[in-house]
Amino acid sequence: MQHLNTLTQLVNAASSVVELARSSQTYVFGVSASAATCYVHVAGGEVRIARHDAPQIEIAAQLQAPFAWRVAAEQDEAGVYLVALRRPVVGAMGGASFLVTVPDYAYVALRLEHSRLCLEDVDGLIELPPQTINLQVTPRLPESTG
Repeated sequence: MQHLNTLTQLVNAASSVVELARSSQTYVFGVSASAATCYVHVAGGEVRIARHDAPQIEIAAQLQAPFAWRVAAEQDEAGVYLVALRRPVVGAMGGASFLVTVPDYAYVALRLEHSRLCLEDVDGLIELPPQTINLQVTPRLPESTG
C-alpha cells in the first residue's frame, strides 16, 4: 500500500510539473475595417493563420516552458501586434504555437524567424520575399555585339 501511495504522489508531482511547463493565453481584440491590420513577429515558433467573419482578431498562444518566451500582444489605432521572441540562453528549451484568427477583410503582416507557417482557409495572393543573404553579387550585363 505504501508503494501505491508513493506512486500516486509521484504522478501528482509530475502532473504539476507538466502544468508549470505549459501555458496558454488567448487575446481578443475588436477591430473595424479601417484598422484591421495584424502584425505578427515570431521567432522559433509555429504560426497558424485563419480567417473568420467576426469583427475581431483572436490570438491563441500555447507556450511550452513559458519562462523561455517574451510575448506581448497589444492594439492601437492602426491594428493589432503580436511579438513572441525566445529569451537568450533558456529560449531553446521552449516551443510555442500561435493561432491567429483575423477577419476576412484584415491585412496580415508576418515577420517570422526560423518559424513554421500554416495557412487555413485563406483566399488571396500570397507573396513571400526571398531569404536575405549577405552575399554581394555583381550583376553581369550582356556583352554587346558591336
